[in-house]
Amino acid sequence: MWLGLLAHPQAAHPHDWYPIECCSDRDCAPADTVVRRDDGSYLVTSRGMSAVIPSDYRQWRNSPDGRIHVCIRKLRSGSEYLVCAFRGPGA
Repeated sequence: MWLGLLAHPQAAHPHDWYPIECCSDRDCAPADTVVRRDDGSYLVTSRGMSAVIPSDYRQWRNSPDGRIHVCIRKLRSGSEYLVCAFRGPGA
């Protein structure tokens, strides 16, 4: 019975590589827009939410596809905050 699973492997889901501490299986996605601001920070939008990544942000994680990905959460108050950010080399 389990041999059928080997013959037809499941496709990887987008959240497969995001760490659980960042995404809670729902908060992470590729950035839709990235705008570098005059102060060196980035204004990033993903899934209809926006967050600022400060110019001195030191917690960048590696992105396996070289794109910028962000994990943004919306609080009950309506404010949005950055949980994690990922980038590839040279990004």
